[in-house]
Amino acid sequence: MLQVTSNRLLVESHLFRCEESGATRRTVSVRRRSVDDFTVYVGHPISGIRVARILEMQDEVCRAFERANAGTPRTVRCLFPLRTTHLDAGDVGANEYDGVGALFSDTRHFTLQNRMDAVMAADAVLVNFDLRDDEGRHRVSKGIPFDYGWAVAAGRPVVTVAGDDNPNLCAGLSRSTDIYEDLESAVRAVNDLLPRRAADMRPRVVADVFDFTGAGVALSMIANLAEADARKHMDGGRAIIAVIPEGREAQCWHGQVAQVADWVVQDVSTADDIVSRLIGT
Repeated sequence: MLQVTSNRLLVESHLFRCEESGATRRTVSVRRRSVDDFTVYVGHPISGIRVARILEMQDEVCRAFERANAGTPRTVRCLFPLRTTHLDAGDVGANEYDGVGALFSDTRHFTLQNRMDAVMAADAVLVNFDLRDDEGRHRVSKGIPFDYGWAVAAGRPVVTVAGDDNPNLCAGLSRSTDIYEDLESAVRAVNDLLPRRAADMRPRVVADVFDFTGAGVALSMIANLAEADARKHMDGGRAIIAVIPEGREAQCWHGQVAQVADWVVQDVSTADDIVSRLIGT
């Protein structure tokens, strides 16, 4: 069962069991508990940046929002992009990536869906271009223009971190409310742009976890998975996670199951780790 450490969110989990095969589907949705709880989507370069540096930066952003709101009832959760494994090992650092690979999506289409959904769910967007590779260079991100394009279309304020020499500076950044050279100033600016109260308190589906552990052919549940895939494209970026301990040796295994699922993992605890990251806890 998913354990959520934050008391700012109400997490709801609906369980369906397939009588035909014994497989289960768990649909996880989340909604804010308080009108003082806000969500900020943080876009940043990925390709060529080591995982450890990315995770360090994400923690740094979260701590900066905590400092900005110390002594107030306001809380800010940060949603981050999830990387796909189509990147070459040389781009991400094979050794460090092996340890956290299960936390990142295996399919490209979900990365786009998830990012768009996160932008739509956010109250504001922070774009942080201040990440460098091992040689101290900034990498050009072709994905982030999608982030601030979606944000503007959704009416979300955007603040960008980028120095004058950053190769990601372009006319498209005119969509940003402000551009700062340092992260701390940008976080304060985003915090000031947040509305006085969070407006959208509706639940948001973040994941469907299909547990095929010990299941047979599971034709009915495969159809259920396809239905979830259709809803993902209709209502936003919910993740589809398939738990198949036996992998390709399982009776329920099929190539299309692997293609539709954004993750195929070997145990429920890994699935819950992924869901927690999607929620922003």
